[in-house]
Amino acid sequence: MFGTRDSLIAAVKLTDLPGISIDTHCSAVTYIHLLFNQHEVIFANGAPCESLHTGPEAMKSISPAARAELFALFPELMTDPNLRRLAALCPHDSQQRQLIARHKKNKKPLLYL
Repeated sequence: MFGTRDSLIAAVKLTDLPGISIDTHCSAVTYIHLLFNQHEVIFANGAPCESLHTGPEAMKSISPAARAELFALFPELMTDPNLRRLAALCPHDSQQRQLIARHKKNKKPLLYL
């Protein structure tokens, strides 16, 4: 659909598919962010997950103290645009919805290993 094998889709968008839902019984979540030399897709418990992306929007979601710590440890994050490239295409919101609708309609798997 996008001329590439891989794309990053917001997890919340996947809840439109059968068998994927938000766990409403969970009272707390602990996030562990991994930072590599570049944005990566890794596997955790058998599921593809992305490392911390250091792009402008992602950095807005990090507390000022955490952002200051990142910049102190990795000052190149403030200036090197190559460190901000995504590991895969991240389609716009409407394109993500369209992709999910196609997968739902055609009953195609989301992941090919």
